[in-house]
Amino acid sequence: MAQNLVVGLIVIAAALYVVWRYLPKRWLQRLGVKPAPGCGGDDGGCSSCGSCGSAQQPPNEKTVAMPHSRQQ
Repeated sequence: MAQNLVVGLIVIAAALYVVWRYLPKRWLQRLGVKPAPGCGGDDGGCSSCGSCGSAQQPPNEKTVAMPHSRQQ
């Protein structure tokens, strides 16, 4: 019984952290919650910080030629 209670509290805390961290800044302000530090610029939201990089960058990979296997 106590284990279920502890696991439930951990799950609730994790869910609240995700909401606090990734909701747009405007939504958090409506709820009266201070946004997470370093997350969400002036326009709000998680993607405004630019830490994810750009999806438009070409991959930096080279093709490797593998020799054909000999069948016996």
